[in-house]
Amino acid sequence: MIVDFTCALSAEIKSVSEKFKNYSIKSIFFGGGTPSYLDEYSLKNIYEQINSSYDIDPNVEFSIEVNPTDLNEKKLKLYESIGINRISLGGQSFEDEILIKLGRNHDSKDLETSLNILQDSYIKNINLDLIFGVPDQTIEHWKKTLDKFLSYSLPHLSAYCLTFEPKTKYFRDLKLNKISSPPENLLVKMFNYNSKTLPKSNYEQYEISNWAQKSFKSKHNLRYWQMKDYRGFGPGASSYIEGTRTKNIRSLKSYIKVLMKEEITEDSFIQETNKNTFEDTMSEYIMLNLRLSDGISHQKFFQRFGYRFEVRFENIVSELKKASLFETNDKYSKLTNNGKLVSDEISRKLLQEIN
Repeated sequence: MIVDFTCALSAEIKSVSEKFKNYSIKSIFFGGGTPSYLDEYSLKNIYEQINSSYDIDPNVEFSIEVNPTDLNEKKLKLYESIGINRISLGGQSFEDEILIKLGRNHDSKDLETSLNILQDSYIKNINLDLIFGVPDQTIEHWKKTLDKFLSYSLPHLSAYCLTFEPKTKYFRDLKLNKISSPPENLLVKMFNYNSKTLPKSNYEQYEISNWAQKSFKSKHNLRYWQMKDYRGFGPGASSYIEGTRTKNIRSLKSYIKVLMKEEITEDSFIQETNKNTFEDTMSEYIMLNLRLSDGISHQKFFQRFGYRFEVRFENIVSELKKASLFETNDKYSKLTNNGKLVSDEISRKLLQEIN
C-alpha cells in the first residue's frame, strides 16, 4: 500500500506542475498523519518529484512532522540528504499518565531520547507540540511539562488546548460521562502560565497557540493565517489558490485508484471546490488574523475590502474594548490576552455582523 500511495502522490505532484510553474515554493511541509513512518525510498521519491516539478526557493523552509518513536540517527541522515531543515515533534506531554490518556504510542523517555538526538543534529529549527486541558491534567502537570520544554531551549513551541471534536473518542466519552472536560478556570490558569513564563525565555506568542524565539516563526503556518496561496497533495489534502478552496478525495483507496490511471486531470482527484464570496473572504481574514498577535492591520483591511475595520465593526469593537478583550488604535485592532482565551466567540460575534 505504501508503494502505491507513493506512486499516486508523485503522480498528483507532477500532474499540476505546469499550472504552478510560475510559483516559487517558499515552504514544503510533510505532515497530516505520520510521514516519519515512510521508508527511505518513499520519502526520497516524493521529494525528488517535488524538486523536479517545481521552482524551489533557495531559502525554503522544509519541515516534517515526526513521531518520537520514529526518530533515530539514520532517519536524520535521510532528512539531511533531501534538505529537510525543520522538524515538528509530536511530543504532547512529558507526563506518562497524560500520554496514556492521549493514546500516544510513546512515553516520556521516548520523547526525551528523541529530543537529545535532535539537539546533537544539524537541524536547529525544531518545534515541539504540547497539549494542555487534558481530562484530569492538573496545573502542576502542565507546569512540569512546560518547564521541561524550556530546559531544552528549543526555538519553537505549539501549545494547544485539547478540543473535544465530534466523531472522536474523547467526544464520545464526554457525552457518555466517562470523562469530564477540565474546568474553565483551570484552562485559564494553564494559558496564563504560558503567557507569564515563556516571554522570560525570549519566546514571542506570534499566534494564539504558537511561540517562537527570534527568526523561528513557522513560514508554513503563517501562510495559512495570512491567507496566502498553498497547495496540498495527498488524500484529503486541502488547497487555497486565488480565493478558491479545494479538497482532495479523502479515501486512500479511491485516491490511489484515480491517480494510477493513465489519463489524469485535476478534476479526477478533487472532491470539493468552493469559491470564496466577498463575505467568505472577509470572514476568514478576520478569524485568521485575530489569531495572530499582530492582529488586523486597518490599512491592509481597507485595501482588501474597502472598509475601515474600526468603523465597520464599531459597536462590537467598543463592546469588546469595554470588556478588556480587545485593543485598538489608528493602525490595528487585536485581542488582549483575555481576548485570546475566548477568540472563537469573538470571531463568531464579528462574523455574525458580516452575515
